[in-house]
Amino acid sequence: MVFDKSQGRHNLPKKNYVNKVGELRHNINRAFDNFFNVLDYPLTPLGDFSFIEPKVELVETDNDVKVSAELPGMNEDDVEIDVSEDGFLTIRGEKRNNIEEKSDGMYFSERSYGMISRTLPLPNDIDINKTEAKFTNGVLRIMIPKTPLAKQKIRRIKVKK
Repeated sequence: MVFDKSQGRHNLPKKNYVNKVGELRHNINRAFDNFFNVLDYPLTPLGDFSFIEPKVELVETDNDVKVSAELPGMNEDDVEIDVSEDGFLTIRGEKRNNIEEKSDGMYFSERSYGMISRTLPLPNDIDINKTEAKFTNGVLRIMIPKTPLAKQKIRRIKVKK
């Protein structure tokens, strides 16, 4: 660990820190999920309310970072996306589903609600100001370009026999 006097802070390797925090968050979430599954305990006394961690795919190329998230039953108005300067992408939202049937003195209502949230660590040197997101058929696609500096840091090494 190196202390940078000019900025008054420690100069830690960012990528290792981000990976460790993401791993810790994942382990804590898994522990809570396992706890409630073992107890078969409903999270709320009324209706079906659940916390959903959407399935994601993160691909890093030389030029950008691409994230795809499956969000079935949701639309673009239900989703919030944040990219922080310290290297985290957060996808959050709420799924609401309401089915009602009325006929001949009978009333039936079934509701399904769920909060979604997923935070992912991102690589260094991304350009958060040029982030783009598209939502099509229940799939959210986010493209975060890398900065020109990040592109310059990549150097291919030729392997010789």
